[in-house]
Amino acid sequence: MDGAKRKKQGALGQLMVSSRLVRTALSTKLAAHGLYSGQDAVLLAIAEDLVPLRELAERLQVKPPTVTKTVARLSAQGILAREQLTGETRQGAVRLTERGLALLSEIRHAQKETEREAFADLSGKQRRTLRKLLRRVERSLAARGTQAPAVED
Repeated sequence: MDGAKRKKQGALGQLMVSSRLVRTALSTKLAAHGLYSGQDAVLLAIAEDLVPLRELAERLQVKPPTVTKTVARLSAQGILAREQLTGETRQGAVRLTERGLALLSEIRHAQKETEREAFADLSGKQRRTLRKLLRRVERSLAARGTQAPAVED
């Protein structure tokens, strides 16, 4: 997009372009570890817990079939292990394997590196202002019942 068109673009359009570029930069770093876009969110949502699948879907604000598909892929990669909850016959849960736990630090490192790159030209004050403004946008949409999109894998 050339400079003239960029100036005419609204705040929402700019936010979407910036978000897409940040996600692409992060996805490129995660791909080096065999992770697809969105799988990082799943691993971070589980962290070091045993998490019921239903609760995982709630944490990620996605539908259970999306979680089932993502969990199947991550299990096949040896990143997650499925377990049955004690006393539950139908409720499954997942936990990170040793490989999954090792990936947590890689994910956090990739996120920090991407953030450092994305905000390299902003001062500390500008970063704080941006975070504050983005939280206000988030609260505004949440107050209207808007939910986050499904995590893709």
